[in-house]
Amino acid sequence: MNEVITEEMKQIKMLIANTVAQRNAIKNEMQEWYERFPTERFIKLDNLIAIDGMLSELDSNYKRLWDFHNNRNGQMRNMDVYEEKL
Repeated sequence: MNEVITEEMKQIKMLIANTVAQRNAIKNEMQEWYERFPTERFIKLDNLIAIDGMLSELDSNYKRLWDFHNNRNGQMRNMDVYEEKL
């Protein structure tokens, strides 16, 4: 089965890549922060939490689209084979 990737899915993949890059940058900042200020709360922790939430949502949206465009097509093919047997 060939994988179906729509334009919307391509855009979501690009957003995921950009969001991961942002997340990694903030995590690096956090590591540097705690090396300098080990007893203080990281000032961008709320940003990291928001980015993690956004990444989760993007991942869920991509999976929903992938399932819709790929699993359903496979089910329809199976249905066609079943109908041919009848």
